[in-house]
Amino acid sequence: MKNCYAAHVFRMVVEVTSTNWADDLGPKVEDYAQAGIPVYVVADRKHDQVLLCSDPRGGEYKNKAHHKRGTSFLVPDEVGVGMELSVDRLLDGDEG
Repeated sequence: MKNCYAAHVFRMVVEVTSTNWADDLGPKVEDYAQAGIPVYVVADRKHDQVLLCSDPRGGEYKNKAHHKRGTSFLVPDEVGVGMELSVDRLLDGDEG
């Protein structure tokens, strides 16, 4: 279909919430887990934190971790590259 890709080509999806934050933290978490996306990261501006989901099995992410401002976290190995992400940078972009 137009603008659609097979889920297996993605190692990680990163999203920033807007007014539809409940979709990003609810149905999309389930959808990406069911599709087998290894890592889903949500910069949750509503709750001022980042949600890191990994290890999709049985239609759900087995690992979910919330990261607060002022911290950083390592992207899980499943992504295929070593990367540390700043919570503040994800929430604020270059303005933080």
